[in-house]
Amino acid sequence: MATIAGAFLHATRREALDLPGGLRLLAGADSLESVHQIDGPEDLGPLHERLAAPDDRVRRGAWYTPTWLAEALVARALPDRAAADLGPVVDPACGGGVFLLAAAERLLALGVDPADAVDRLRGQDLDETAVAVAEAALWWWAARHGAEVEPVVAVGDALLEDVGPAGAVVGNPPFLGQLRSATSVDAERRAALRTRHGDAVRAYTDPAWLFALAAVEQVVPGGHVALVLPQSFLAARDAAVVRDRIDAHADLVHTVVDDGRAFAANVDVCAPVLRRRSVPAPSGNDWVGALADAAGIPSIVLGPRRTLGELASVHAGFRDEYYGIVEAVTEADGTAAGRSRLVTAGGIDPCRLLERGERFAGRRWRDPVVDVTVLQGRSARWAQVQAGPKLLVATQTKVLEAVADPAGVLLGSVPVVCVRPHDPDRLWHLLAALHAPAVTAWLFRRSAGTALSAGACRPTKALLEALPVPDDGAAWDLAAEAARAASTGRAEVAEVARLADAALGVDDATLLAWWDARRPRR
Repeated sequence: MATIAGAFLHATRREALDLPGGLRLLAGADSLESVHQIDGPEDLGPLHERLAAPDDRVRRGAWYTPTWLAEALVARALPDRAAADLGPVVDPACGGGVFLLAAAERLLALGVDPADAVDRLRGQDLDETAVAVAEAALWWWAARHGAEVEPVVAVGDALLEDVGPAGAVVGNPPFLGQLRSATSVDAERRAALRTRHGDAVRAYTDPAWLFALAAVEQVVPGGHVALVLPQSFLAARDAAVVRDRIDAHADLVHTVVDDGRAFAANVDVCAPVLRRRSVPAPSGNDWVGALADAAGIPSIVLGPRRTLGELASVHAGFRDEYYGIVEAVTEADGTAAGRSRLVTAGGIDPCRLLERGERFAGRRWRDPVVDVTVLQGRSARWAQVQAGPKLLVATQTKVLEAVADPAGVLLGSVPVVCVRPHDPDRLWHLLAALHAPAVTAWLFRRSAGTALSAGACRPTKALLEALPVPDDGAAWDLAAEAARAASTGRAEVAEVARLADAALGVDDATLLAWWDARRPRR
């Protein structure tokens, strides 16, 4: 606190600004080495973040929002003077105040007097230091515009406290994924959140999702909510109740997707912009579709047709299957009986296996095989499922990637998905179908936001079963022959993609170019 306090004091004295009594608490130091980093109120928040220890930022889920992003979202939340006059602009997790400053600038641009602009702002945060920083930033902004104000920024918990109606809610609430011990919510707080938000609180509910729900409940009809959220919110199973409750009260009018410039946190983010309706009613908000649109994923309509699940059985393993084969993996020694070549997702390219080693269970392997004779329980059943002609489908890839195993000599490691055709003679047809650009786009539009990274797709068992496939005929036969040839390097994968789309009745050069730009070239 002392470092940022001294920087603030020095900088405001440089401008001959007289601190009001409420801000004299910042007078912890007069001259400090970081003083030169402060030139205006917009610099206080970034300095506050830089001074925080990395572990502390992770624990609190706190990451500073760039000014340009805060300004863009505030402009969406306050599109015109009518929206600005609906009521207070609230940031429920204000941090150093970047959204509040952006809102002050936006209100000023819409013709609101500087003093009135700050009076309309409400900030709240659990971090006392952040609250002091935000208060100082707003006071400084007002002073630069000749206004004397007492900013309304308070220490408080927006997820448990009712802070009154708002005309707009903006901000970047903390991301606290529940799969990591450092950010998981303890039992006492989870119980308190469940008391306040009911069945919206699930086992893996990120509190950031609840900020969106609380904001929609707080904002008045016609008002907007624009919060930075993890992309998982748009598609995660445990966020479904939150999305449903928001759907009943608000329309999704826009979605901003981070292009990688905004945050140091290793989380893909988005910012859905919501407008509160006057009358609650069921909504048709397409959360995943909005993310797909913002990410530039082509829109594709394939119409009713047969699905992959009608022609094949799809099998996906879990952690037990993964760990169950670890001790059975060895380097190939020429012994073939009872051994299957291990294949990981990283070893699969479109239509063929990569001719290199695999990385599995923390080790690099030159030519790994699995002794299936020693497997037991679920791992033995996982191997049995794969014993025969099949396709192995990689996950977390930029396009659908699969390889055919007509001889049944491969064993895919979780999370590789196994597809076994009911008719082995259709193996190459199904391989071709999986490499149609239209099918990749179709799957992306149903799984965006669920993969480990924003640019990857996540072909789950259910989605693969629902994949549309071509009608029988000469066009699909041609695609199948091309896929068979591509598996041995005798044909180009791009030709498989073109023929597979044609078999689906799709002739779209833009779609093909999109797919071709994403596919691996290794």
